Amino acid sequence: MAIKRLYLDFFKFLAEMEKGDPWSSFQELYLKPYNDFFAAYWERFSFFDPNQIKERVLQIKEGDYGQLKSLIQANDPALLAEETLKKCQKVLPLDPEPDIYLFVGFFSAEGTTLEVSGAPAIALGLERFKDFRDFSLLLTHEYGHCAQWPFLKEFFPYKEKPLLYSIISEGLAVFFSETVLTDIPLHRHLFLTPERLKWCWENQEALLALAGADLAFSKLIPILFGPGDDKAGLPPRIGYFIARQMLGNCLSHHGAEYFGQEFPNFKKLFQDLLSSGKLKIQKDCPF
Repeated sequence: MAIKRLYLDFFKFLAEMEKGDPWSSFQELYLKPYNDFFAAYWERFSFFDPNQIKERVLQIKEGDYGQLKSLIQANDPALLAEETLKKCQKVLPLDPEPDIYLFVGFFSAEGTTLEVSGAPAIALGLERFKDFRDFSLLLTHEYGHCAQWPFLKEFFPYKEKPLLYSIISEGLAVFFSETVLTDIPLHRHLFLTPERLKWCWENQEALLALAGADLAFSKLIPILFGPGDDKAGLPPRIGYFIARQMLGNCLSHHGAEYFGQEFPNFKKLFQDLLSSGKLKIQKDCPF
């Protein structure tokens, strides 16, 4: 495992950009050294094509990143990542450990797991952070995705993934972060406010029925794990709650031994979850 501090090279680019052509400096100091990563990241999200990236780079002003630079100087994210990874490895060691890319992009996801050079890696887009309160939580969540990567890749080999994939993937990641970071309340593991989590509990039966009817399809994924749907009365990011509850129902129904056969490195985590009494199970396994 390597913690790759791309943000240092981004700040080098900021210092050099006014001395010549910003686009050339950006390519030489930032893009080319990490070409494999950026190629994988932009392929995954398709946010920008090369011309759009160049246009955005030419609009960069060093002063726009003053707050981020101050935040990093006060609390180095590489050190935070190192401390967090030790906690993750204690619960579920991975060999090899995933590489961690700490980078500055353009409207990047705060955290994601992607394949770089054939191996799962974690990427955290630092420009989205106003503080690092949830940095360890996001990194732990993504580590949970890396831990399940080889198994889900085998179960769901096609690029187009159904809702079932997201339910399993996000449910496992939430369970993992809960196990590692026990001092963080549940609503934060689910990326919800306390009020939104209360609403989810109150509407749990309807939410599980909604997702259960669409597990073989993908149309609900961007709604449940994204901005929601005001017209349908669905708030943003409730998919993490649904995933946790659905997977918890199945774990309780089938037991840690059965689930441990499918995800062997999660077996002890499943056993600990069942013995902890954290799971509020109301229905049988939907799949």
